[in-house]
Amino acid sequence: MASGAPPLVRPGAARWPLLLAGLFAVAGFLLAAQVRTELLIRRHLQVPGVRLGELGVRLQELEHRRAVLEAELAELRDQIAEAEREAAVGQSSLARQNRRVRDLRVLAGLVPLEGPGVVVELRDSPRPIRPGEDPNKTILHYTDLHAVVNDLWAAGADAVAINGERLVGITGISCVGTTILCNTKRLAPPYRLEAIGDPDALVRYLRRPGGPLEVLEAFGFPVQVTPQARVRVPAYRGILHVTYARPQE
Repeated sequence: MASGAPPLVRPGAARWPLLLAGLFAVAGFLLAAQVRTELLIRRHLQVPGVRLGELGVRLQELEHRRAVLEAELAELRDQIAEAEREAAVGQSSLARQNRRVRDLRVLAGLVPLEGPGVVVELRDSPRPIRPGEDPNKTILHYTDLHAVVNDLWAAGADAVAINGERLVGITGISCVGTTILCNTKRLAPPYRLEAIGDPDALVRYLRRPGGPLEVLEAFGFPVQVTPQARVRVPAYRGILHVTYARPQE
C-alpha cells in the first residue's frame, strides 16, 4: 500500500455511531415519556410521591373497609328492624293492658257510665198518720231500697246509683234511726234509682206480680218507673279499701 493513501474503512463502520446515537435518543425519549406519564398520573390522582403499586394496595384496603362497613350497616339495619318489631309488639301489649285496666275500672265503678236504662222514683207515703199508728209505716226503709236494687241487678243492670251514689261491691245500704245511708252518705226522700241496662227487661222484672214495687204501691207508697234511652250513672267517689282480703296465690 503506498504511503499517504487514505486508510481503508469497512463498509457500515461510519454508520455505527449514528445508530448508537439514535438508540440513546430513542431510549432517552422513552424514559422522558415514562417520567412525564407518571408525573401526569400522580398529579391527576393528587397523591404526589405515591407509586401506582401502593395505590393499588390502598385501593384494595379501602374496598375491604367498605365491605366491612356495608356488613356492619346491614347488621344495624337488622337490629333496627328487630327493635321496631319489638316496639310494635310492646305497643300492642300496652294497648291490651290499657283496655284491660279500663274494663276493670268500669267493673269497679270508678268511671261514670251512660246508656239506656230506667229511672225509679220512690217516695214516702203521703197519707196522714192515723191516731195511734206507727209513723214508720209511712216512710221508706233501707230494706225497701235493698229489695228494689236487688231486682235491678237480677234484671241485668250494668250499673246502679241511688240519689247520685254509685253502688259498687263494697257499698252498704243501712239506716241510722229513720235516716238511710248509702256509701256512708245520708240519703233523703224522694229516692231516685238510676240503672243502665235493657229498659224493657228492667221494667218487666220490676213490674212483675208480687215484686217489691207492687208491694210498696199496695201500702200506699208512690212508685214511678220510667224507661229512658239515656241514663247517666256517676263514678264511685268513695274509698276502695280492702283490709283482710288478699289475691289467692
